[in-house]
Amino acid sequence: MDAIPHDFGLDSVRTYSHVGDPSPAPDHSVFWNAWFERLGQETPVLQMRESLDESDPSATHEYVSSHGVRIGCRLMAPPEGIAVRGSLVTVHGYTNPDSLEHEERHWSTIRERGIAVLAIRLRGYPGSRKDINNRTIDLDSTDRDWVTHGYTGYDHKDWVLPDALADVCNAVRVMRNALLGRDAKDLEPWIEGEARRPDVYLHGRSLGGGLATIAAAQLSGRMLGRPIVDRLGIEVPSLGAWRWRLEHASMGLSKRFNEMLDQNPDRREELVNRLRLMDAVVHGRKVRVPTLAMLASRDEVAPAPSSAAVFNAIDSDPGQKWRFCVPFGHRAGDIANTRRVALFGKALNDFFDPSRTPMESMAGWEAEMRLDA
Repeated sequence: MDAIPHDFGLDSVRTYSHVGDPSPAPDHSVFWNAWFERLGQETPVLQMRESLDESDPSATHEYVSSHGVRIGCRLMAPPEGIAVRGSLVTVHGYTNPDSLEHEERHWSTIRERGIAVLAIRLRGYPGSRKDINNRTIDLDSTDRDWVTHGYTGYDHKDWVLPDALADVCNAVRVMRNALLGRDAKDLEPWIEGEARRPDVYLHGRSLGGGLATIAAAQLSGRMLGRPIVDRLGIEVPSLGAWRWRLEHASMGLSKRFNEMLDQNPDRREELVNRLRLMDAVVHGRKVRVPTLAMLASRDEVAPAPSSAAVFNAIDSDPGQKWRFCVPFGHRAGDIANTRRVALFGKALNDFFDPSRTPMESMAGWEAEMRLDA
C-alpha cells in the first residue's frame, strides 16, 4: 500500500500501532472514586421537555445531570410496530453539531433494527444551555475555551470535562432504566417483554469518542457488578495520549491546553496531571466490551496516533475489537474518503444490530476494514 502522508512523520503501521502512556496521574484513584460517588448520588430521570431551550428547540427530552444542569436530548424510537430491543446513546464532537432533529435521518437504519436512540447535547451546547448560568462560569460551546473552563482552578469542581463525562454516564443510566421500565413512564409502551436486560450501546465521535471511552470504563463493573455499556462505537476519538499530544501536536485542543500551561508555568506539572485524569488511554484499560472504531491515517484535529492509542488501550478480547481505517478523519478529503466514511456508517449499523452478536455482525466486514482492501 502506498504511504499516506501524516502530520507527524509516521507511516501507517506506526500510526495505527501507536500507544500512549497508560500510567495514571498521582491522584487518579482519589479523584475518580470521589467523582463516581457523586455520580451515584445523582438520580437522573429521562423526562419530556416541557420548557423549550431556545438554543435548540428540537430537543424532545431532558434529564438533570451534574450540578443540576438539564441536558437536552432527542429520543428517537424505532418505527411503529417494531419493538424496542435495546438503546443507543450517541455523543457529538467538539464543534457545534446540527440541531437534534437532524439526528432522525442519520440513525434511521439502526432504529429499524429495534434500537431506541438518545442523542444528547453536552452542557453548554445548543439544547443544554438553560442552566449554564447557575454555574460560576459562563459555559458556551461557541467559545473555543469550552474545554478549558475551570481547568486552571485550584480544585477540580468547575472543570467542564468531568462534568461532561457525567452527562454521558447519566445518559446511559437513564436509557438503561427507561428500557427496564423504571422512571420515564412514557416509554413503557415501547418496551419488549423479554426477561433479559435490554442492551445499552454507546457511540461518540471525536470529543464524544473520548468521552464515550472514559464513560464505558467508569460504568464497567461498578454498578451491579457488570458493565452497563454492552457495545462501544467510536470515531476518531479525542482526549487521548495527552503527554504525546502536548509534545507533538500544535492544533486543536492540544494547542489550547499548551497555551494554558504556558500561562501557568509554575503549575505545569500539576495541570498536566490534571489533564491526564481525562486521558482515554488511561481509562481504556478498563473497557472490555466489543468495540468498533473508525481511525484515520491523517487528522489535524484529533491527531491520528493519539486516536489510535485510544483504540489500542481498550482491553477487549482481540476478537472483540475492530478497527475500520479511513484516509482522513475530520475533513472530508476526496471522494474515495467520503465513500470509506459512508462504508463505516454501514458497518456501524451492523455492529449495533441487537439480533446478532458483534462477531456475527462484523464477520462480513473484516475484508473491508483495511485501506488496502
